[in-house]
Amino acid sequence: LERQLLMQNQMRERQTAMQIAWTREFLKYFGTFFGLAAVGLSAGAIKKKKPGILLPIVPLSFIFAYQYDMGYGTLLQRIKGMSMSVWFTHKTKLSI
Repeated sequence: LERQLLMQNQMRERQTAMQIAWTREFLKYFGTFFGLAAVGLSAGAIKKKKPGILLPIVPLSFIFAYQYDMGYGTLLQRIKGMSMSVWFTHKTKLSI
């Protein structure tokens, strides 16, 4: 049983490592796209004198920030902490 728990924990750690690696790789491509889009939209907004052209940068920046936090930040640690808190809260509510 102890060996099985160790194997499960190791598999979970490998999956997490793969997820972080995939996110970092995705971030390279999305960061390039975001940078080019920001430059292009800024140039278009200046050229046409319409600041509304910059609006797509807002949702793209949220996606970029999320992916950066996932790949290089502490998002996974915060998710693990919250999940343990939720699990413990539900477990204590069910046992009462």
